[in-house]
Amino acid sequence: MQRLRIVIADDHPLVLMAMTDLLRQDLSFDLVATLGTPTALVEQLARDQPHVVITDYSMPGDEIYGDGIRLIKYLIRHYPATRIVVLTMVSNPMIISALYDAGVDAVVFKHDNLGEIVTALHALQLGRKYYPPGFQRDGTLAARSKFIGERINSLSPKEFEVLRHFIRGESMMQVADSLKRSVKTVSGQKISAMRKLNVQTDQELVTFCVESGMFQ
Repeated sequence: MQRLRIVIADDHPLVLMAMTDLLRQDLSFDLVATLGTPTALVEQLARDQPHVVITDYSMPGDEIYGDGIRLIKYLIRHYPATRIVVLTMVSNPMIISALYDAGVDAVVFKHDNLGEIVTALHALQLGRKYYPPGFQRDGTLAARSKFIGERINSLSPKEFEVLRHFIRGESMMQVADSLKRSVKTVSGQKISAMRKLNVQTDQELVTFCVESGMFQ
């Protein structure tokens, strides 16, 4: 089995520490670097491309490469030989599907056992993709939770990304700049998302996103 050279990018130091401890226990892994920003990740890949990058989905504040799907697509486009594992709190099936469609090899949910990272990496070593437990499972949620989930899951990946930046406090101009779209486009996507979520004002939108834990 091939020994995997791995780079990790996450803006939470405790997550980096926990993953470092975990991966160093497995002799089939060679942890090359741990990084805290998308820019640091891209700079590392420009110097030395590993077999696998494990990257957090949400790393706000990087004006050069951004985060989310924008960063993932950049990595896949510029470093096609490196396999991508996305670590995320986001469980929206449309977003997860969009990540796989973009070309990632594994998505690991942060709310799952951290050992799933090891399971995912072993799947990659065997030439397979990894899918998180329950990704295609309906589950038995309470009626209200199911209703909220259905509304969130109705969002397109582009609408989801617009809201994710908006909830951070970015203006529509800043959102457009972050996602490299026009202000008219992101404004239209925000309006469409609000209609799907059945909220009428920005305050209602923020409240819905916070109370539903949509971007935790």
